[in-house]
Parts: sequence; structure tokens; C-alpha cells
Amino acid sequence: MDRRTFMLTGACLSTAAGSAWPWLAHAAARSNTVAVVDSTLAYGAAFAGYAAHRQLPVFETGDDIGALWYTTLAPLLCATPACTPTPTPTFLSVSLIGLTRASDYFVLNQLAKSAGQVIENEHSHEQSAGSDRQHGHVAFAFAFAPRVLHES
Repeated sequence: MDRRTFMLTGACLSTAAGSAWPWLAHAAARSNTVAVVDSTLAYGAAFAGYAAHRQLPVFETGDDIGALWYTTLAPLLCATPACTPTPTPTFLSVSLIGLTRASDYFVLNQLAKSAGQVIENEHSHEQSAGSDRQHGHVAFAFAFAPRVLHES
């Protein structure tokens, strides 16, 4: 790791995720991790840089987090072995990490729960002071497990 990457990663994780960085780093280390970021937030660019350095797919929240979920995230997350009828025997197959506004986090949390696969949900909510552009943010990690199929 070069010095610039170390500094960007350290700044992002220590400031954006606060004391939550161990679970965020753990989720980012998983093989099937996808990142969502709002680059308009104070630490959005640093978080996006961290995810890109980890070679994770990074998606910008844009104006409609619900549309991002239905058009991109849900199909991508369900294209993994975690959503197949006969999943591979991994306990935590897919992770979704992110740094978003609190409102976008709320919507993502509800959509992920409605998918019925969230088994871990960690987050750190930070309020920002002052600027109109820099709203409070939430750093989060969702872990998804294979869906258990029940016979009727």
C-alpha cells in the first residue's frame, strides 16, 4: 500500500465511519462486495477512492436510491450464488457497503430487508454541522446470506 492510499483510506474510515471502521473494513474484504456512495458528501470521494482501491464495484446514489436498487443493486446482488436455489456453502456471500445520506440509507435498509436476505446490518450515523451541501451521513455494511427456501 502506498502512502497516498494509506492516507485516503485512513481519513475515510476514521472520519466517515467513525468507530465503526472494523466492521466496514471486514465487509469490504469479502469477495463479493458492492459499494454505494454519495459523492456530494464530505467524505464521499474518499470512500469512493477506498472502494475503487479495493477494486469493488462502486455505484453513485444519484437522485433516486430506489431506482438504483431496482435497476442495478438488486439484480447484481441476486446474480451471486447467494440468491440461487442451490447456493454454494458460504455463510456470508454478498456484502453491500456504503456512505450515503441518512434518507438514502433508510430506503436502502428497507429495500434490503424486504429482499429477505439481510443477516448483518451495521451502521454509523454522523451529523455534520454548518454547510447546506454537507448533510449527515451514514456509513453502513449489509451482509446477505443465501435465502432459505421453505417447502409448503
